[in-house]
Amino acid sequence: MTKTGEAARPPIAVDADSLLDTVQLYRKQLTIGAIVVAALAGGGFLWQASNARKSAQAEKAFYDAISLYGQKDPKAADELNKVAVRYSGTAGGAQAALVLAQSKYDEGKFDDGLKVLDAISAPKAFASGIESLKAAGYEGKQQFDKAAEHYQTAIAKAALSGEKDYLKGEAARALGSAGKKDDARKIWEELAAKVDSPMSGEAKVRLGELSAVPAKN
Repeated sequence: MTKTGEAARPPIAVDADSLLDTVQLYRKQLTIGAIVVAALAGGGFLWQASNARKSAQAEKAFYDAISLYGQKDPKAADELNKVAVRYSGTAGGAQAALVLAQSKYDEGKFDDGLKVLDAISAPKAFASGIESLKAAGYEGKQQFDKAAEHYQTAIAKAALSGEKDYLKGEAARALGSAGKKDDARKIWEELAAKVDSPMSGEAKVRLGELSAVPAKN
């Protein structure tokens, strides 16, 4: 009922066709959105499933190759290389690369071993191990400065405190071999001060060696 003195408001005209078009438009947008979300979720699931299959295949291929390696089969190196290349980015591929690189080192082929390690990508869990093995390769080449650099990188990527301390010891040895006694001493002093470190005892011995005065003839 219209109040006194208030003009009557005309009824709002509703275009049924326009309203239907609007509803259909939003329904279409919602449907497309739902399809996109479903596709992304499905794609993520398929990606994870594909990664899981690849990881499982890589593990099997690695164990097949390492079996040949254990039997000293001449084809072992080729098989390890195939696994490292084909399954780069997986745990199996990383393990194959590490074993192959070490086998090259054992033959004195340090450059070949380093090339294997430089060519792969690997899960984060292997990052420290790969860097420390690179360092070992440069030690084999008597390039102790570069070895120390890779040990330092390995330290930064290591997850456990004990592992970090061990790698610090390796870095200190490499620095000492490079003639950088003061830099080596700083690391040994740091380790010696950590009473809970597994490297503390050795660090004290190394500091004693660095402090020893050569006997005069």
